Amino acid sequence: MAITDIFTDTAHKRGKRAGRGISAGLGKTAGRGTKGQKARAGAGRKIKPWFEGGQTPVFRKLAKKRGFRRLGDKPITVTTDLINRFYKDGEVVSLATLVEKKVLRKVSLKKEVKIVKRNDLAVKVTFDGVKTSKSLVA
Repeated sequence: MAITDIFTDTAHKRGKRAGRGISAGLGKTAGRGTKGQKARAGAGRKIKPWFEGGQTPVFRKLAKKRGFRRLGDKPITVTTDLINRFYKDGEVVSLATLVEKKVLRKVSLKKEVKIVKRNDLAVKVTFDGVKTSKSLVA
């Protein structure tokens, strides 16, 4: 017994032949319906996927989205709560020390960091290479 004997009826099933007379099953209109744009010859390559039959297409109904802003423009925000938790008096808050203390990941070394005031700073630290909010400086 060969493997070809097991799969006799399944493999290489012939497709229906369209347009070969009424008795063939797909004769006359050949499965395209009666009239219309899709019934005509060459309609498959002429009708674009976004064509909506002549009505105003969706992309023209929607308002235009103006402007462009990259997602990575905003700096990473670190609150004063985190500074109070991870730093001691006299330490320097910089990108390197934030990564070292695992407040930020190594990937964020390329981005800007901004320290934002949530509560008052309990520790006396100096900031190096990071932005601070106006409320923190004042």
